[in-house]
Amino acid sequence: MTNQNAKVKDGYLTIPKLKIKVELALQVKKIQRVAFKPIYGGYKLIVQYKINKEINYLPDNGRYIGIDPGVDNAFACVSNTENMPLLINGRNLKSVNQYYNKERARLKKLQAQYHQLESIINTKQGPKPVYQETKAMKRLTVWRNDKIRQFAHKASKRIVNYTLSCEANTIVIGNNKSWKRSSNMGKKNNQNFIGIPHKVMIEMIQYKANLAGISVIRTNESYTSQTSALDNEKPCWENGNKNRQRQGKSPVNRRIKRGLFKTNNGTLINADINGAMQIIRKVFPKTSFVNGIAGVVLRPVKWTALI
Repeated sequence: MTNQNAKVKDGYLTIPKLKIKVELALQVKKIQRVAFKPIYGGYKLIVQYKINKEINYLPDNGRYIGIDPGVDNAFACVSNTENMPLLINGRNLKSVNQYYNKERARLKKLQAQYHQLESIINTKQGPKPVYQETKAMKRLTVWRNDKIRQFAHKASKRIVNYTLSCEANTIVIGNNKSWKRSSNMGKKNNQNFIGIPHKVMIEMIQYKANLAGISVIRTNESYTSQTSALDNEKPCWENGNKNRQRQGKSPVNRRIKRGLFKTNNGTLINADINGAMQIIRKVFPKTSFVNGIAGVVLRPVKWTALI
């Protein structure tokens, strides 16, 4: 449906032929397209519009934000300034995914019990039953997607505000194209990690940051979790686990459980914050952190989005 069939006036979208009038959350003067997407129990209204704003990127001022995506900490953010690091709590989103997976498995089990079979397809492993998507499954998926969307919007806004508070003009985000396929953190952790749409959330961070004039750089995060930021180690193979083993240095001694990282002098810091610092150095290897950064990274601030 084009803007000839739908009009915007006084903050409301009206579609005369369908006798629809909807209040818009944003002040939009002109729309490009309106679409209705069927969802369980109704339709979702999608409004496409163009922002007539020329983005003026801020110059590189030597202040950077490093972001390390994860699961329990959906995003670990750190700057090379005196500001406290920020941890975006991902446990509530993790709980949403866990409930979704558990409930969907229960519904599939009920389908099998009541023989609600749609078809059978042949695979390399043999015949595989295909079940029809039930109303309960569709309703569950809509619920999960809404929760993820809420989280993505709130988390991305918080990260951009954090960047502005640090007066940084550049964000560096760790991003591996194949991390979903090659993740090997155990069955349970893999399920949680793959269930979180980091790609969508990173794109949302980039979109909102760009509107504020902040540049966003995506970089491979290899060796960032294996090397020590406080010891000024370069995040590369020479300082990685395999090479350390060749030198007789056990990598196990550096990673305490999953959440802590031990530096060469025995200082324990948040492992995700260490990774975020090294992500900055991936792109800006000569980056120096402020004096006393060791004390700052020991006390990250955790933020939780209400979804």
